[in-house]
Amino acid sequence: MFGTVVVGPPGSGKSTMCAGLARYLELMKRPCAVVNLDPACEAEPLTPFTIDVRNLCRVDDVMRTQGLGANGSLMYCVATMRESPWLVDRLRGLGTDEFPYVVFDLPGQVELWTHSDDLRQILTSIVDEFDARLVVAHVVDANHCTRPTSFVAAALISLMAMLRLELPHVNVLSKIDQLPSFKDSMPFNLDFFADARQLDRLVPYCDATTNNVPALGELEVPKDDDRDEDVEDAPKLTGLQRLSAKICDLVDDFNLVCFQPLDISDGHSVATLVRLLDKANGHPAGVYAPAHLIADATTLFLAPETPPAEAAPKLATALGNRQFRTHAAAAAVDDSPAPHHQQQLAEEQPPPPFSWYRRPPR
Repeated sequence: MFGTVVVGPPGSGKSTMCAGLARYLELMKRPCAVVNLDPACEAEPLTPFTIDVRNLCRVDDVMRTQGLGANGSLMYCVATMRESPWLVDRLRGLGTDEFPYVVFDLPGQVELWTHSDDLRQILTSIVDEFDARLVVAHVVDANHCTRPTSFVAAALISLMAMLRLELPHVNVLSKIDQLPSFKDSMPFNLDFFADARQLDRLVPYCDATTNNVPALGELEVPKDDDRDEDVEDAPKLTGLQRLSAKICDLVDDFNLVCFQPLDISDGHSVATLVRLLDKANGHPAGVYAPAHLIADATTLFLAPETPPAEAAPKLATALGNRQFRTHAAAAAVDDSPAPHHQQQLAEEQPPPPFSWYRRPPR
């Protein structure tokens, strides 16, 4: 079994990303199941859930029967999942295909993996039971790029997810299609936030009150050779700026965090993310997927006429009236170089001695 575990703060675009991944994998002719592990989910899913944890426990039921609050009920439900064989039994019944792919949609509360081991134990049990190759996709809203303090916090949470969940990891910067509406409020360009290096350059922009934030473009950020050895020792830093400097130094010291930009309305962007996820969890499609199949899925992504006909309009409605773009259209308007960490679509490989969708010989 292969799969992607989608985590991230509420409102970051997890459910939309899950629907987009399911849509793209369907066009790639890869069996995919979407599993809802959020017992507090109330909205109608953008794509049907193959397995829904609400059939085991629901937050509102726990609040009523146990007298707990919303967060306490969520922790209770996750503990119930860990103790029950319900999820493993349902996953075992997904099918007999050699490479079933599962997309797990998780709750957004970070305390599920920062203050508790229940979620990590659930994922570990899946890995052990099915010899599963899972990759975590931690989703962060690109709107945080306009608020340096928020982005520093998001980078720290991304680092915590990488260390606590102990699985291959890809950080995703979602909703970049909305960048044109707030790009003037960003202190640096998108590549800086995607690479997430030298985060201490954000420290001068971190302040508790908007009245004290220097106007963008008016603040002179020191060059690499002129920067102080310790940003926290620079003069006139507020308490929040000194704290931000410490957090930036911590994230930079680990040198693990970077982000893959995602525009869910762009087939090329989704294709790049899927290829990166495949390489992270070792799926054969990361190397052997035929280039023509990738191109077809990229071009047809979110096209209303693509069967099943009801899937694309439903996702499009949820995204709002955005202008969906194909691979060719995206390339025509965006020829900027990709950040160093982005995985580009591989050229067509020579035919392997076995079908690309069959398990390689050991």
